[in-house]
Amino acid sequence: MPMVKDYLNNAFKHGIEAGKLQYGVAQETTSPDVAEVLATSGYDWLFIDGEHGPHTMQTVLEIARVIAPYDMTPVVRIPEAGTGIIKQVLDSGIQNIIIPKVESGEETENIMYWASYAPRGNRGFGATAVRAGRFGRCNDYLARNVEEICIIPQIESKKGMENLEAIAKTPGVGAVFLGPIDLAVDMGHGIDIFHPEVAEAMDDMIKQIKALGVPVGTIAVTPEQAKHFADLGASFLALGADTAFLVQAADNTLAAFKKSIEG
Repeated sequence: MPMVKDYLNNAFKHGIEAGKLQYGVAQETTSPDVAEVLATSGYDWLFIDGEHGPHTMQTVLEIARVIAPYDMTPVVRIPEAGTGIIKQVLDSGIQNIIIPKVESGEETENIMYWASYAPRGNRGFGATAVRAGRFGRCNDYLARNVEEICIIPQIESKKGMENLEAIAKTPGVGAVFLGPIDLAVDMGHGIDIFHPEVAEAMDDMIKQIKALGVPVGTIAVTPEQAKHFADLGASFLALGADTAFLVQAADNTLAAFKKSIEG
């Protein structure tokens, strides 16, 4: 039976490798309806936050399915590194995984070991029986897997910064993601991501990772910050979250109507 499109083609990975900036949005809620609304907005990638949001494998799968017809690629941040969760996410058909709080080259090597088939790693092969290999219809899954999956360690601590090169240069790493909020906390500046020390660290890391020839991404909270990071060489940016959009719209709408009615 012919497939509607090449499901193994990872537009997100090929985009960042080509230097084409990928605009993303985070989803904390588990609703497929919210995911589809975001997909129709024109973002390139959906940052499914399984670290802080209450996502399960089932909700991740439902979101991936609902956005599949759109030009939006799912990128899942898992709660923590582990062979089981990495294998499950990859077998669900998700090709891009962010792993939080990575702090050493050794940790990164373990992650790549779990995400890779032999001889590089020990990932068990069942992809052709499940969604990753479209239930046996993608006969070239094993051959194309290395080219199409994108494993993304997240650096968000002083220790991670110290080991940046070892993390970024681990063979097979597809990109590096920077977490400015946890970095600010770890540096003793609360959640002030604009603190001069935090801002300088972020700038330095983006430049260093780009110089190593590895795509780098992060969160940007203002258009000006996004442009600054893009000018430094960031390849992918997360530009907001569903919950933040809802809070802002709800608050602004209520305030505007109250002002009009009550003065």
